[in-house]
This record gives sequence, C-alpha cells and structure tokens, in this order.
Amino acid sequence: MAQPKLIESALDDLARLRLRGNGRINDMNRLCSTISLIITISFFAACGGSSDSKSASEPDPQARGYALGFTPWPYDASSEAVNFVYAEIISRGDIIAHHLDGGIPWQEALDGAAWPAAVEEELNTRVANTPSDKLVYLAVSPFNTARDNLAGYWNDSGTGQSLSAPWDGRDFDSEEVIQAYINFSNDAIDRFNPDYFNLALEASELALNDAVRFEKFIVFVQQVSESLRADYPNLKLMLSVAMKSPDSDNANIINTQVSKIVQYVDVVGVSIYPYVFFDHADKGDPDNLPENWLSQIQAVAAGKPLAVTETGWIAERLTVPAFSVDVVADEMDQDAYLRVLFDEAGELNVEFIVWFSIVDYDALWNGVLGQDDVARIWRDTGLYDESLNPRVALARWQQQLDIELAE
Repeated sequence: MAQPKLIESALDDLARLRLRGNGRINDMNRLCSTISLIITISFFAACGGSSDSKSASEPDPQARGYALGFTPWPYDASSEAVNFVYAEIISRGDIIAHHLDGGIPWQEALDGAAWPAAVEEELNTRVANTPSDKLVYLAVSPFNTARDNLAGYWNDSGTGQSLSAPWDGRDFDSEEVIQAYINFSNDAIDRFNPDYFNLALEASELALNDAVRFEKFIVFVQQVSESLRADYPNLKLMLSVAMKSPDSDNANIINTQVSKIVQYVDVVGVSIYPYVFFDHADKGDPDNLPENWLSQIQAVAAGKPLAVTETGWIAERLTVPAFSVDVVADEMDQDAYLRVLFDEAGELNVEFIVWFSIVDYDALWNGVLGQDDVARIWRDTGLYDESLNPRVALARWQQQLDIELAE
C-alpha cells in the first residue's frame, strides 16, 4: 500500500479546532508542516470488524435513535497507533467521520484536472479504511483554519497552503470558487458515498469573524446546495455550528446569522466542548451545564433535524496557563457527560453523535506536537487513557452502542 498521510490529515482536524471560542490561539499550520516532514507511516488497513446486520423487523420502541462514531485521530505518530484507532472506531461505532478540512486543490478542481498525488493518496486511504457497512459523515470545508476566509490550497506541498493569484482575490460568492468547490465535493461524494455531507463546517465561526464576508457566503451555500441536491437527491446536506454559552453575545450573533442559511440544508450539526468554551462556573462538572446547553441549537435549526458532529470531555484536569484555563475533571465527570449527552440527544432526536478522540494522545502531544497549548485542550478526552486502559465512559459508550440502532 502507498504511504498515506493520515497523521498529517489528523493534524488538519486539530488545526480546524484552533479558534473555537478563543481568538488568542496561534495558527496550527506549523504543526501540520512539521508532521508532514517527520512522519511517514506504513499503514495496513484494519477494515474488518463489521457490525451485525440490522434487523428487517418492525422498529423496536427501545431502539437507539442516533448513530455513534469517532474521527480517526491517532494517539501517537506510529503505525501501531493509527491501526489501533481505526480498528477501534470500526468496532465501536455505526458511523465514521471524515473531515477534509486542510484545503481545496482549487485550480485542479476548477479545471477538472487530476488531483495532486498527495490529495489522491489521502482520499484513497480514507476510503479504503471505511467499511461499507458503516454510515459515513463527510465534511469538506470551504474555510481556512481561522474560519475567516477561503480554505487554503491543498497540493503536494501540504495542506493549507497560501492562495496565490487569482485565488487570493476571490471570495465565497465568486463563480470560480463555487464551481471548484462543487467539483471537488462531487468527487469526494462519489468516492465516499456518504450518508451525510457537511458543506459549511462550523459556519458560525465565519459569522462571528466577518459579518460582511458571511453575506457572500450565503450566496455560496445557496448555489452549492442547489447543485449537490440536483446531483445527489438522497444525500443529507448539512451545516454545523460551534456552540457557545447560551444567551451569550456570540450565541445571539450565531442565532441571527446562521439562521439565514439553514433553509438550504437538511440537518444542522453541533460542535460542542462546554468544559472549555462555555462560560459557566465549575465547567469540569457536567451537572453544572446550563439547562439549554445543547437544546439552544433549536433556535438556529428552525425545526431541521440535528446531529452532534463533534464533542468530547476531559477525564483529567486541564491547565493551559497561556489561555488562563484551569478546569478540574476526572473520568467520572467524563462518564457523567456521556450520560447527560445521551439523554439530551434522545430528547432532541439527534441523528448521530461523533466523539472526537477515542484515545488520549499524550504521546503525540509530547512528541511531534511539541506540547502545544492548543493541542492540550483535547489531549485527555479519550475513552481510553494514554496507556490504552479503558475509562469508565467506554463501558457506557459500549452499552449504548449495543442497543440496536433504529432504522
């Protein structure tokens, strides 16, 4: 098998989280560049472990209403870590989340040309390690990691490359941008055959960062959704929102702005990490969550179905002095969050839940991540600790997974 760039791709996933609720976080692109120079991993696909086929009988009233799954974020820069994670997320979930959030091969997409080798390799590797019996949630981000402009260029030099002319002068409502994004998305959809496609990954961040540009983005969403709906009438189109504290100024802006584009999608997703990006007291204890911590999304969704596209909870104390963060939590708090999350998800009839990282990535953080402050925020959210010992919450997750998924 060709040498995939799964670790680089995973770092793109981390880079995409960098500005969630904290504008002081430094750009993560340097980490992606470092990892691409250091890591070349031989990956042997772990595509076994198919789940039991679903019953064709009448729906069980006690059946689980939402799918459960993870992203393939590794805990170390090694083939063993990548293999372990893929095997686990295949066996412990109904759905696999793929985020193509490191950029777009803009010119190739506009011209209908072959993708750069690195892009082709990444797409092929992800598809090869996604069993056909799993649901697939696919996101292709049109945004840069700062969520304030177009996605960077994705080519053989890496992800998130600076845009050169004429792309650096184009915006979301540019005809060329819209067509290139549609072309790239069509190819990704054809390859992954997803059940869900997110065309506006954390669109709320653009609304907060640049209100003028967000108006141009509305044109983008309208035209892209119309094209994709015509070509893939059975595909569930999505946008997602990075949730803030209920009734905060940012939450109110999101409610007003994102409500302008929900009409163009079928499902509204939520990225939510309240232990660090909410403002209430004693944030490490899930019992202190605001009453409408998750249900606040209903104000934006306007009756559309919901999904939790990303979440997690720390199982160890989180201290990041650079951001004045000190949150006390342990594995019992993590387990309590899963209990609260599952209960709330059932009440809101969400369609799926994606937990970001299945294993604590201390090894990756101490190694190629260079103990980066941003990476620290999600380091200890695994359902396995850094020594691959299962945490209490893993049993709750598995218990929920063992309940038959409703058709």
